[in-house]
Amino acid sequence: MKKRRLSVFVAALGLLGVLLVVPVKGWARQIPAGTSALTAGPHLSSEITVSAHDDEQYLPSVAYNWKHREYLVVWHDKWVIGTRDIRAVRISEQGQVLSEFTVYEHPTKDSAQPAVGYDPVNDRYLVVWVFDTFGNGSDWDLYGRFIPWDGPSTGLTAFAISTWSTHQWNPRVAYGRAVEEFLVVWANQYQAGTPPMYISGRRVKADGSGFPGGASDLTINNLTQNRVNPDVAYNLARNEYLVVYDNAVDIFGYRVTGNLSKNFGGEFGIAGWPAAEIHPAVAACPEADQYLVSWQSDQSASNDAIYARFIGGNGTLAGVHLIDDTTSPERESDVACSLAGTEYLVTWQTRYTNLKYGVWGRLVQPDETMGASFPIVHPGPATDRTNPISAGGHTNYFVVWEHDRDGTAYQDIHGRLVTPHAALIPLIRRNYQ
Repeated sequence: MKKRRLSVFVAALGLLGVLLVVPVKGWARQIPAGTSALTAGPHLSSEITVSAHDDEQYLPSVAYNWKHREYLVVWHDKWVIGTRDIRAVRISEQGQVLSEFTVYEHPTKDSAQPAVGYDPVNDRYLVVWVFDTFGNGSDWDLYGRFIPWDGPSTGLTAFAISTWSTHQWNPRVAYGRAVEEFLVVWANQYQAGTPPMYISGRRVKADGSGFPGGASDLTINNLTQNRVNPDVAYNLARNEYLVVYDNAVDIFGYRVTGNLSKNFGGEFGIAGWPAAEIHPAVAACPEADQYLVSWQSDQSASNDAIYARFIGGNGTLAGVHLIDDTTSPERESDVACSLAGTEYLVTWQTRYTNLKYGVWGRLVQPDETMGASFPIVHPGPATDRTNPISAGGHTNYFVVWEHDRDGTAYQDIHGRLVTPHAALIPLIRRNYQ
């Protein structure tokens, strides 16, 4: 660990000293002293098979529908023969698989990297994804489709969000309740590789009436450095968005009003240590008028840790906290806020001594206190559980991940409900959801 981090965090957290090795089915994960790998943390449901096609399923995204108390999970399928398509499954708050359906497929062209947000006013979702326009990988564009809460219906078609000559990658979406719009953000890559990649954003009217800001509402760029890996959260307490991203070295943020008419000083730094800080995720807890940003931090060769930083609703940078660090890599963090807007769940993948990844989590409070890290799913004897992502509901969170199917070449989507010991009782608030 770098000396600068030791000086900041060791005394405060007391988690970087002696490490325990906890046996788990013939392998182990090194964890900070004082944490039990088997008993720490909230209640976990049994493991839920979200989808198990005989193919490879990647990059899940999940949104919570509080009107019907269910989750929608989307991902892309990579078929052995054929193209990638976008699929979805509805999961009840009790963990029942309600229905599965196709969001979008094309007989000869790929679709990938979906993201989803929920609109309670129209009681439907916006799913966005990238699309191989010419079928040869030369031009990836960004498309979306509105999905009714209970699945597809006739007459709904995909629509283009961005068809620029640049490649569009890694879209993310947030719903702005006060303005009844979605903000979609993504990274643009010039096909020749130069100039640097940059972040764009576009508002989509939730009622389907179009794009209020024209072809582009938001551009975040730098003349010499990439801006990549965006994520976005909406804070109803102020009717504002926070967009986070990295430049392959540091983590940045960009705060804008709900209608994107004003930013607050432009880009600002969130983490700027000497080595790589990458892959940020962000959630807003409006009841606390606050954001939490998590990311993975390079510690040394083959050793990444997970950190997080609180940011006030007014943009004030607050505490930086070590979420998890062992002698193995911790990567691909995500963060979600409870429906009540009063608690965060940070998730990530961590490598065990069998060199396979499992998924862990940690509950974090707006006052910057934290529970212990806890395992959500261990790896298989020779298989990974990777790329976790989550959403917060009335009484629990739903965490989903890519799940290598043991003994096969297939990769499925699995999940688990995570319920804090003190049940998440949503506050009765006027229109915060």
